[in-house]
Amino acid sequence: MNIIAGKPRTADVGSQFIQVNESGVVSRCSCKINGTFGVFGEMMKTKDMGYFDAMWHVLRIEEKIYRDIGSRGLAARYATINVFILGVLYGLFFLYFRGSESLQDIADPSGIILVKSIVIAVGVLVAFLLHLGAAFLLWSFGRGVGGEARFLLVYFNLGVAVAPLWLAVPGLTALHAGWRGPMVYLYAAVTGLYAFSSFFVATKSTFGLSYGKASLAMAMMFVFLVSFLYLWLG
Repeated sequence: MNIIAGKPRTADVGSQFIQVNESGVVSRCSCKINGTFGVFGEMMKTKDMGYFDAMWHVLRIEEKIYRDIGSRGLAARYATINVFILGVLYGLFFLYFRGSESLQDIADPSGIILVKSIVIAVGVLVAFLLHLGAAFLLWSFGRGVGGEARFLLVYFNLGVAVAPLWLAVPGLTALHAGWRGPMVYLYAAVTGLYAFSSFFVATKSTFGLSYGKASLAMAMMFVFLVSFLYLWLG
């Protein structure tokens, strides 16, 4: 197809058209690409973010990432991956801090491998059960302050928001194993607050709440979690 500069004109070729201005510069191009139509600038969009890129935004506590993940239908997949990793980390750090106690009476190497595999599997199961319970509580508290969201949306977004909690696993597991000391408490507190800020942003995005209402919902969640951790670690 040849386009001659001069008067503004539009050339149609099937499902495409190209508009050229008086100086011969393409001013507008709309083409069918992968089943969609749009202006030329839209064809220059970057590819969708992958899992690692999305988690980088989650770790940076960015609210808009939850809407982006949800719009691409990836919330369920990412939530499952994140909670699975959380469970594996819990199992591994449990073995690190308390493995000598659990394995001291086992002499057979194959038995040791089996026990370690069971511990990690239990860690994954515990992570998914805690995720389910926390999602139900958050859904209840969010609705209690006037938010509207489906339970599955809360469940998946909370799972996506779990990523910063990975950093808190070593400290929480150390406390659970009986380790005490200023550095352990400091690490657990800092990483715990970091993870909690991720849950706050996820809650605000999921329910569409104001900062005040999101803070109220998370305050109720915080009281419950502190009580749970007190019983669990005590």
